[in-house]
Amino acid sequence: MPDLDFAGLNTAAQAAFKPHFEQVRTRARRRRRTRIAAVVVAAAVVATGSGIAVAARPAGERLPAPAFGPDRTPEFMPGPQPTPTPGAGRQVSTGRPAAGDLDHLYVRYQECRTGCPVRWAGTDDRGRTWRTGRLPVPDDAMVDLRAVGPRTLVAWYVSRSDPSSRSAAWIASTDGGATWREVAVRKVAALPAGWRVLERKPGPSDEPLLAVDPATGDIGQLTTRSTLQQSGYVAGLPASAGLWVSGRTGSRTGDGGRITWTGSAVEVSRDGGRTWRRHVFDAPLTASDDDFGAAALASSDGRTLYAVGRVAGRLVIYRSADGGVSWQRTPGTATVGGRTIRAAVRPDGVLVVQAGLTAAERPLMFASTDGGRTLRPTTLGPGASAEPVPGGYVQTGWPDSKGVWLSTDGVAWSWMDPPRL
Repeated sequence: MPDLDFAGLNTAAQAAFKPHFEQVRTRARRRRRTRIAAVVVAAAVVATGSGIAVAARPAGERLPAPAFGPDRTPEFMPGPQPTPTPGAGRQVSTGRPAAGDLDHLYVRYQECRTGCPVRWAGTDDRGRTWRTGRLPVPDDAMVDLRAVGPRTLVAWYVSRSDPSSRSAAWIASTDGGATWREVAVRKVAALPAGWRVLERKPGPSDEPLLAVDPATGDIGQLTTRSTLQQSGYVAGLPASAGLWVSGRTGSRTGDGGRITWTGSAVEVSRDGGRTWRRHVFDAPLTASDDDFGAAALASSDGRTLYAVGRVAGRLVIYRSADGGVSWQRTPGTATVGGRTIRAAVRPDGVLVVQAGLTAAERPLMFASTDGGRTLRPTTLGPGASAEPVPGGYVQTGWPDSKGVWLSTDGVAWSWMDPPRL
């Protein structure tokens, strides 16, 4: 087997876990502005009845909204939870849940008593029962656990006490976590069809796209990086859409050496990443000041696609009806300030857009039933960050809440409580 790509993995580790203090300050300033903008938007909605809609709502029309159940379903986006007091007895910290399908879900956690071994918990019956085990990694390891199939897991890890280039590695399990093996990253010219591409930070302009075989846990990584700057892989699109990357076309350096990214573009590959086609938008779309990537992309069938972002605090939507060959700007818009943008197309064709990912951003939700020509405020709920899995869709509540939203059709959602670890 070829050697692991330790150097590249360590670069990803440092970017993923080291705070960028300029971004932290920018985020704090933006959240202060967002709170003010949210009050203005709320007042406009009360005053007008629809507030941000481009067109008047026909009499009797019902806005598309998610349905919830069962009765224990919590608030969609609760406020930040209290932080446990250090030393106050048993403490458990958990990571983002990972879904193999609607029944098989997993979570990485650490239970700190005399030490903090890294463990996993998994359910095969949609949260009714859970099983646990220890991950074969150092106790102080930073771990990113992913599910790429119902019983296939991969985990990337690096030791906090020894963050050298030789300490980063991948492990895989094909039996739901019962046994694990180390996996070497194999360089490939194209990612095999059917392999699960992992969304990672830094994005593909820094680390080439990487995918996992859901049957074996083998890992392949492209030999070339994205030619876009500050790019991000677009997860959640159907396989028929191809591989999509969203990013910037340029940058400029301002006072104090601060980099400002310019331009907004997408690239698509329909041959596993061997060749790419680029489209540059005539508006500088951005979905987030902190994320890699530029516009958020959404599609349910791979042919009708939407590129969604904000420009000067206003939502902007582009639509393609030919698989991304050509794009047209739609008239639908809304005031979103500096909120983070996510978008998805439900199986019934409704475009849903969420502005704000955490309670601190005071999120807003919009829906369009006419291809982005009009946007109307709708009930805040799951859907805009939904991940397709076998049998339906999954959306985590992490980090504001640690459970998972589940849906068979992308419209009606139920809540799965986190495990009691």
